[in-house]
Amino acid sequence: MLKLENVTVKYKDKVVLDNLSLTAESGEIIGLVAPNGTGKTTLFNVISNFLKPNKGNVTFQGNLQYKTERKEISIHKQLATFPDQGDLFEELTGVDHMKLYANMWKGTSKHVKEIYEQLHMEGYVKKKVKTYSLGMRQRLCFAMIAAADTPMMLMDEVMNGLDVANVSLISNHLMKMKQDGKLIFVASHLLSNLDLYADRVLYLKGGDIIHEQTMNKTTDEYIKFELAPEQYKKVAYMLPEDHLYIANHLCCIPISNMDTDEQKEWVVKLAAIKEKELTIGPLGTAEFYEKYYHED
Repeated sequence: MLKLENVTVKYKDKVVLDNLSLTAESGEIIGLVAPNGTGKTTLFNVISNFLKPNKGNVTFQGNLQYKTERKEISIHKQLATFPDQGDLFEELTGVDHMKLYANMWKGTSKHVKEIYEQLHMEGYVKKKVKTYSLGMRQRLCFAMIAAADTPMMLMDEVMNGLDVANVSLISNHLMKMKQDGKLIFVASHLLSNLDLYADRVLYLKGGDIIHEQTMNKTTDEYIKFELAPEQYKKVAYMLPEDHLYIANHLCCIPISNMDTDEQKEWVVKLAAIKEKELTIGPLGTAEFYEKYYHED
């Protein structure tokens, strides 16, 4: 378990994290979403103790805090952060990197082969990193943190540079890690991908969490369709008061509280004013992102 209480980080007059509180449990994947420069990296640095907050506490497993050197060591044995490609050693092989992480955190590297086989890396993992493509390097970074096998993992842009097949491969492995009881934070710009494996997604703005999206639990559904601003102005009067118009292009009409006949009536009305396809479903990560960051 991880608990942040009233965490504040300031740089001179700029407040990056403002009294932020959060609780996370084992066996959970938490997506972290925000534009660059809004506190994602700072939050990860506070959790991993690379940065001391000006105020607030970070607690692990109910009683561990960064108060003494012994406790810091105990915490760091349970926590690994996603390596940066710039930290890879060009003359070492992928296996060398994986064994390094495995031995540092887990104390054994017996499981390394199983991991690189699961990630389909057999064709290059024993070659030097200087021969790797961008996608191969990124997959190696993920394999390294998987080899560390810590109870908690912080992953920043884990899908960067990966093609569709590898995004799917890594996503499936993340879900397996969750089933094994890992607590995983994933900061990503691949918003629709977060919908596939995250248990909840947190949206940062103004130094705090402005929205928490709980996946697979919402019962709220919307009729969703694209609508240009000039079209919206013409038909806004006929839309329900609780409709959403997101980022000047996406119109969303809530239908969860409507009966079947009323829902059908709205579909017919909207089809008359809009030629493009209507979709029905909950708001996804990409739609919340636009709602909170592209409204201005």
